[in-house]
Amino acid sequence: MNKQKGTSGTMLKGLIMQASHTELLEYHLTACGLPWRKLAPGSGAAMLQKAAESLGAPEELLCLVETDEDERIARDGGFFCIGYLNPGRTKERLSGCRILLEGFEEIDRTFLEEVHTRALGLPVTIAETGRLRIREMSLSDLPALNALCRKNGYDGMEEEEAKAYIAYMYGLYQCGMWLVFEKKSGRLIGRCGFGVADYLDFTELDLGYLTDVEYRRQGYAEEACRAVLSYGDQVLQFPQISAYVEEENTASRALLGKLGFSLIQSFRWKGKTMRRYLRRAESREEV
Repeated sequence: MNKQKGTSGTMLKGLIMQASHTELLEYHLTACGLPWRKLAPGSGAAMLQKAAESLGAPEELLCLVETDEDERIARDGGFFCIGYLNPGRTKERLSGCRILLEGFEEIDRTFLEEVHTRALGLPVTIAETGRLRIREMSLSDLPALNALCRKNGYDGMEEEEAKAYIAYMYGLYQCGMWLVFEKKSGRLIGRCGFGVADYLDFTELDLGYLTDVEYRRQGYAEEACRAVLSYGDQVLQFPQISAYVEEENTASRALLGKLGFSLIQSFRWKGKTMRRYLRRAESREEV
């Protein structure tokens, strides 16, 4: 599998930091070649614009802030903001930031490019395989997605619901159900990704997928699931993923076995017998 993390490429030209404790982030960005500039919090609009001049236009940059005032100035200047939750500044809300960070240990260029791509309103590509491209949904995909769902016996999605899903699932949690396209035809043939399961007295992330009836029994579901599970292992670093399936769904049960899931328990839910499966994360070495 050839994994593609993000689609922003050279869209993100650099990062301006107006935050504390960024030494580790500075090291990572220097190592990967993403330009950055450091300003003290409270430097003001003039200093912010001057720092941006050598990097690019405001819409080509991200601004890391830790105060509401710096966020306001940056957003007024046309910058996309991400926030650092400085434990010494507990009164700051940072309500307009694209994402809030508690530290910088796992923040790299790929992560920032994906945040920036979403800020531009573009879908991030999650993975590419030999036959498939898997990416986030955009509003322009809604007619095709709803047609796919209705054709296969599922409810569609309203525009406001789709907007909220894109903003919160993709934007805040970096995951969700993604669209699966056949590369050869460009056709939307399914969905695959992660949701939140609440069948029992706890919630957990679970794997979900839908393949168009015309493309079943051709290995597409397994190909898509392997790609998103690898993304969960390598990029999102989920320690484990569950999967829930009705007992009579023998095809899905067989697929989960191929994907390395183990049966944990059976239980009754709304008059049906359900099975809960679990898969531990594989090695996070690059593939």
